[in-house]
Amino acid sequence: MGATNPTAAPVGSVRRTILDNYKKLGLSTKPNTGDNGVHASASPFEALAERMNWLGVAMEDDPFGKALLTKVPKSKIEEWAGDAQVSVEGETKAGKTMSVFDTLEDLDADTILKKVDRIGK
Repeated sequence: MGATNPTAAPVGSVRRTILDNYKKLGLSTKPNTGDNGVHASASPFEALAERMNWLGVAMEDDPFGKALLTKVPKSKIEEWAGDAQVSVEGETKAGKTMSVFDTLEDLDADTILKKVDRIGK
């Protein structure tokens, strides 16, 4: 897919190809970091939140949502889907919080399912 900033994306990646061919593709402006032709979620959790928010997908109908519901109550997932501030056992200092999206960023689904047990405890 290439780097978020298409000028830093390797030649041949999707984002760099869009940048290199934006006029041929009929785009009126050159792609940039904020408008780079491709959206990618930073984690399976963030992708779930986006599918629920943008597409109206029910948590119970989503494969990752179903798996997450075996570990976390629906109300908590809905809270987290708004990028709630959370504490993570073994990661955040006492009394400190961080974005749940940042907490789960760049982790695969299995790792997230293991990590959620440590959030908010």
